[in-house]
Amino acid sequence: MKSRRSFLHPFCAILLACLILAGCAGESARYKRQAEQFIAEGHPAEAVLIYRQALQNDPDDPDLLSGLGMALAAQGRDRSAAAVLNQAALLKPADASIKKAVAGLMTRPQDGVSLNLAWLFNSIEDEPIGAAVASGRIYVAYAVGHLVTLDQVSGQIIWEIDTPMVLSSAPVADEGQVWVGAEDGSILVYDAGTGRKLGSFLTKGAVYAAPALTQDLAFCASNDGSLYALERKNFTLIWKAVIGQALHASPAVGEGKVYVGSIDGRLYGFNASTGKRIWPYGILTQGPVESVPTLANGRVFFGSGDGRIYSLDAETGGEYWHFSTPDAVFAPPLVLNDRLILASSGQVLASVGLMDGIQAWSVNFNHPIPSAPVYFKDRLYLVTSSDPHLFAVEARTGKRLGDLNTGDWITGGPLTAGNDLILIGKDGAVYLYR
Repeated sequence: MKSRRSFLHPFCAILLACLILAGCAGESARYKRQAEQFIAEGHPAEAVLIYRQALQNDPDDPDLLSGLGMALAAQGRDRSAAAVLNQAALLKPADASIKKAVAGLMTRPQDGVSLNLAWLFNSIEDEPIGAAVASGRIYVAYAVGHLVTLDQVSGQIIWEIDTPMVLSSAPVADEGQVWVGAEDGSILVYDAGTGRKLGSFLTKGAVYAAPALTQDLAFCASNDGSLYALERKNFTLIWKAVIGQALHASPAVGEGKVYVGSIDGRLYGFNASTGKRIWPYGILTQGPVESVPTLANGRVFFGSGDGRIYSLDAETGGEYWHFSTPDAVFAPPLVLNDRLILASSGQVLASVGLMDGIQAWSVNFNHPIPSAPVYFKDRLYLVTSSDPHLFAVEARTGKRLGDLNTGDWITGGPLTAGNDLILIGKDGAVYLYR
């Protein structure tokens, strides 16, 4: 009997393994058919999700990897597609179609619209949270907890560190310090030149907004519903303003005041030194305020989830005008001489009078505009969501001047510093144009 049990035990194990493998193979085949159907119907985003789910069960299936690569390419994410297809080619070297597909992808950003690519950094394969540029250095935060600093001239790494927590905000930096927020509520501070950790402060909610820095203070908005004013020398609390609802956008500081929006639909203003409210209940809009305010000419300009951009008196909170767009406004308004340039997730870029809000021009795009354009080389440059292109627009008329393909979706920027324009790709790449 003992020898029989010894015989049956490995046999059962083998049979069970075969059944599991057959089930996994059948599951992979089902995922593959479903993803191919999404591709045929013109829904590459859904196909990408299906392929990723299937690869969790079978990460070394070359057919699944190949399918994911082609789905990413259909989204315009050529650089990410090439990385996945190269994995498939290693697993299935005899398949010439994979190599042909890789050869047809554009993995290096194009030149165009009066810009020339100076360098491309793509050594980190992780989704970036955001970037900042200061004193000849570019600071990029990645969700995995990685913070890297690049030389603006060459694109070479100056320093990089791994934090023990997930980073959740874009960094902000000046000549001396780098500040960045984390998912666990921490605000982390590093030496800008060396990456040495200088200190930290813990809030009670995730920090999604980059702090705003003055010479002596850092103003930090937290998802715990509070705005913190911290001493930059020793990272101690100077004052705390409890709003109650989550704060997702960075504050703006000027003329001795600090302004911040809340998802409760209000913009709040405080005395920057004391934290005393300058408006008792804030200024109410009809949607969450997740736009960084812009300060100019004694006014505060900001966008709301109600699709409007508001112009308020910076002292009294009185409304001068508002301008309506088709959807929520997350991008901070850009002041350009006597005009205000507005970007909406309603796929509209518009120019209005700074003082009266009267529209001069507007131009439509195919995707939402999540971030503010920049004025660079006498024209406006902007990016849209889920798109690899950088667009150029004539500032005076709104005429579209062209675009260039960067090779993957853009999640950070554009940022400008001196004669340079910087973009951050969703695949983790950083590229600089001159």
